[in-house]
Amino acid sequence: YIFIEMKKKIILTIIGVLFLTNFAKADLNISLKKYLDGKNLDEGSTQIYLLKRCSSVYAYASGIVLKSDAISSKNFIEISNNLLFKSVELMVIEDNKKIEEAQKEAENNRKALFSNYIADGKKNWEKNKSHFKGSYISDDMVICSKLIKDN
Repeated sequence: YIFIEMKKKIILTIIGVLFLTNFAKADLNISLKKYLDGKNLDEGSTQIYLLKRCSSVYAYASGIVLKSDAISSKNFIEISNNLLFKSVELMVIEDNKKIEEAQKEAENNRKALFSNYIADGKKNWEKNKSHFKGSYISDDMVICSKLIKDN
């Protein structure tokens, strides 16, 4: 009986450790590519989310290159702010929100998404010494760069 109880505890411990290590490896943001699969790009809510995510990834890129390339950093933050402003405009039109309410919500969303990019970028850096390459972050940048070219 004691042997069976010990065996149960060991199995539960192993399951717990496996769960925690998989959780720790998981990215905080789902890639934009995965998010957009099956989404209707004509829907306002999809466009708003895409604008907020792109604003966040450009803000992240701005911070990463700040010390090495101040001009690119400035350009990235301008793009980030323009995308955020477009998301606010769309929230006012699509969701009938007041501009102040839409601005506050968009800024809070960008802050949360930005924090996720920072955490995931750090994990990626530890893995391969790159903030972008080999992660969903570089894929998000590619998608967002296409959005910038379209505008």
